[in-house]
Amino acid sequence: MSSGRFRTRPLLRGLVALGLLVGACTLGARDDAELSGGSGGKVGSDAGGDAAACTATTEDCDGVAANGCETPIDKDPKNCGACGNACPSDGGKTPTCVDGKCGLSNCATPMADCDGDGSCETDTSSSLDHCGFCEYACALTNAKAVCSNGCQIEECNAGFESCDGIPSNGCETPLDTDTDCGFCGTACSLPNATSSCSSGTCAITSCSTGYGDCDKLPETGCESNTQTDPNNCGACGTACTTTQVCQNGKCVVSNCAPPTADCDANPANCETNTDTSVAHCGFCNNPCTLAHATAACSGGKCAVATCLAGWGNCDGNDANGCETQLNTTTNCKSCGDQCSGGPNVNSASCGPSGCNVNCTAGFSNCNGVAADGCEAQLATDPLHCGSCTKDCTVGAPSGTQPGCAQGKCTYNCGAGTADCDSNGSCETNLATSNSNCGVCGRSCGTSACANGTCTPEVVVSGTTLTSVDYDYPGTTSLVYGRNPGGVFRVNKSTKAVTSLTTTKSSVWLDVSGPSTYFADPAEGIFRVATSGGSTSQITTTPNVVRLDEYAGDIWFTVTSGPLRRVDAAPMGAVQTWDSQLGSFMATHEAGNVYWTMPGLGEVRRSGDNIPNKQTLAAGQGEPSYVVADGQYVYWTATTDGVIRRSTTAGPVTDFVTGQPNAYALAERDANIYWATKTTGSLWRAPKSGGPPVKLAEPVTGVVSIVADPTHVYWVDSTGLKRVPQ
Repeated sequence: MSSGRFRTRPLLRGLVALGLLVGACTLGARDDAELSGGSGGKVGSDAGGDAAACTATTEDCDGVAANGCETPIDKDPKNCGACGNACPSDGGKTPTCVDGKCGLSNCATPMADCDGDGSCETDTSSSLDHCGFCEYACALTNAKAVCSNGCQIEECNAGFESCDGIPSNGCETPLDTDTDCGFCGTACSLPNATSSCSSGTCAITSCSTGYGDCDKLPETGCESNTQTDPNNCGACGTACTTTQVCQNGKCVVSNCAPPTADCDANPANCETNTDTSVAHCGFCNNPCTLAHATAACSGGKCAVATCLAGWGNCDGNDANGCETQLNTTTNCKSCGDQCSGGPNVNSASCGPSGCNVNCTAGFSNCNGVAADGCEAQLATDPLHCGSCTKDCTVGAPSGTQPGCAQGKCTYNCGAGTADCDSNGSCETNLATSNSNCGVCGRSCGTSACANGTCTPEVVVSGTTLTSVDYDYPGTTSLVYGRNPGGVFRVNKSTKAVTSLTTTKSSVWLDVSGPSTYFADPAEGIFRVATSGGSTSQITTTPNVVRLDEYAGDIWFTVTSGPLRRVDAAPMGAVQTWDSQLGSFMATHEAGNVYWTMPGLGEVRRSGDNIPNKQTLAAGQGEPSYVVADGQYVYWTATTDGVIRRSTTAGPVTDFVTGQPNAYALAERDANIYWATKTTGSLWRAPKSGGPPVKLAEPVTGVVSIVADPTHVYWVDSTGLKRVPQ
């Protein structure tokens, strides 16, 4: 060991590891016991400590007496209500444990709402303050902790080490004792000397009579026999000449030529080769006696030939022999063979066959390699499901993707396939099936299914279409506008087109009852009967961008202008609702008006009787389209690539993420619809939550979307199109 230095190694030993359960597309039913956490209890004879010492809400789940009843079983999702009772995930949601009962949060694993504000701000896989679950702070004794697959030791504080291989009690051993001096298990015992450990270094207190510390290396002890050493004869530094030897601490003349010497006191011969003699190495009566070693003499220097069983020359210094005891957690079968734990390890030990690890409940060392700890999570690992020997991939039904949930094999359909006939196989190719395109039950009708989306059907072709809406109250037709061109009605079944007006153009329209309101870019807002007829002018305001009519009032925006309201009567009174310039789109719902301000990144709201504007959301990444139902307001945060929503009182939450340049938005019944500019895709997602479904790709320049019970319609750069829901 080098003088005056400590060794502090980065360690990654897991205390609690986070797990994900296989969720979607499991074939067969799942009973309620899965969501309640399944069977509990510790695995193995070390499961749990002295129950009498723990409270009703704590337990000794790691079996380590040193850290007591470390687990809050009323809060820990890995040990909920009892040791080893891991709460399952469902649909990728983060499991929770409240009062010892399993539940699910609204956050995707491993995120959690630890500050209680309704957002999923905390990553429990990396947060030191909330490691594994919200209520657990990752802090370890005499160590720098890290949260990665649970609370682990990243590095021990200077002068400490985890010698017992138990990460949960930190770095428990000081490295300045005579039993652990500088390293775990390294005793402070030096040859021919009285020694003591100070600051992690074994130091000489005094030399035995007739010996000296002539090389000034503490690790070699008092290595020189000053009674016989010709280089240190009588005292360190007193050297005899090449024709002399040292006897009883004095230099006397020798008749032998080096490296021979007269070591048997017979002047008639020079019988000893001091370069190789183990009994007289370098000079007479200097035996090579090395600690825990079979010694050799080479070039007049003592060297280790072999170490005795259970010992190793771990510092590479022959002078102190095989100084390190093996069969320990730091040097098990050889020098550096560490049994210091790892992820999901409670404790480690060295046995006759090598390293042994005591695993956290629910984990096992299935690969037999101690270095990576207890790598297999038996509740979720399909290769080791419930036990190390259970491989779910063996004998899996054709076309399925094996999984593991609660220690039992599950068989999910692989990507792009599904069990649409519920017969236990994955017979359906979702990429090409016309009757199950993208998802089971979605029929493309007469269109083709390609890459999991139905090929769009052209209802009306043309490059001048601007918007589309329902033919209310019937559902047999749609109304669409052209700029230039006019306003038209198209029958959804026959695709027959009827002209409502061709004397005006339309950049946007809204069908309300028997009337259709539309905006001519030059002349203002007009009304025409949805069945056709003459037009009547509502306002002469030009450059209208978007409009929305409700109960006799129209809210509208103009290019780079304010939000205004006008009575839906010929030449009605116009009122400025928000004088700040830059409003884009407005919608009305349940006594409130909502509108977007893309340049300011805001969504605003007001009552529909008094223009008392309020900021509903700020910092929204150029919000553009906005729709509302009776519960939520939805909008496209275009540059954020997110669809967000909020109630009138908040909070703002992400509804769907990962939608680059989301643009155009619609709602109907239980679903929200939108398009993305970057990927050129049309999407649908349920309001209740769940993954979005891609309806069409590619689409280009979508500006308006509506949906009926069977189809989704949109206007893009080449016309009015539709695909089945």
